[in-house]
Amino acid sequence: MKKLKDYYDRFKSLNPQYSGIKLGIIVAVIIYFVAKIFFVVEISSSMIISLAVFVVSMTFHEVAHGYVAYKFGDDTAKRAGRITLNPLKHLDLTGIILPILILLSGFKFLVGWAKPVPVNFDNLNPPRRGLFCVAIAGIVVNFIISAISLVLLKVMGQYLDAENIFMTIFLYAYLINLLLGLFNLIPITPLDGGRIIYSFSGKKVMEFYNKIEKYGILIIFAIVYLGSTVLAQGFLTIADFFLKLAGINIALTF
Repeated sequence: MKKLKDYYDRFKSLNPQYSGIKLGIIVAVIIYFVAKIFFVVEISSSMIISLAVFVVSMTFHEVAHGYVAYKFGDDTAKRAGRITLNPLKHLDLTGIILPILILLSGFKFLVGWAKPVPVNFDNLNPPRRGLFCVAIAGIVVNFIISAISLVLLKVMGQYLDAENIFMTIFLYAYLINLLLGLFNLIPITPLDGGRIIYSFSGKKVMEFYNKIEKYGILIIFAIVYLGSTVLAQGFLTIADFFLKLAGINIALTF
């Protein structure tokens, strides 16, 4: 038992963003997906591509936060070496292991995260506009990447087969970045949507968000776990809408 506590203390010292309750829920979720892996038959190339696209997309997302914060007067991310497209600078151990386990387990909704870019909101000038722009920056970048990928799907689809690896990459880049953008719009901190609401809210709403933020990750896990099928179906409906709007005939399933 003492050894387990030593491991926990060491983990917490390396990852101070995790409290005991957060760590507990993360470990429980990981154990759940590890158990489900035994029902999976193989690791496909699409899994590897989707994971790679996910890592790159999260990197752009975090860099956007840090860059915009720097433009609004906070150089915390810059001094920490986080305004870089090197994915290794942004990887969070749990946040990357979890999506791997999710992919292997066949779960219907991909969840993962990068190491949050450090931002000192007190340095932002003007404060509210700075907070809003920093919060929405990652979402905007994900939507831009998704749109570019959709265009590439349309253009390159005239020259390449649907099974071509580049078409697969473009498709996953479109889907994953659209998913990241939409998911981060959920108005619960620590997601960007919560920060956006916080940036233009009154005192009472701000106090409410301050109170629930420590439970935010638990709420997010609960939403994803309990509503995975609904979330996945809703997302695919949106993704399919834009595919049809672009005149791309790809059937999406989960």
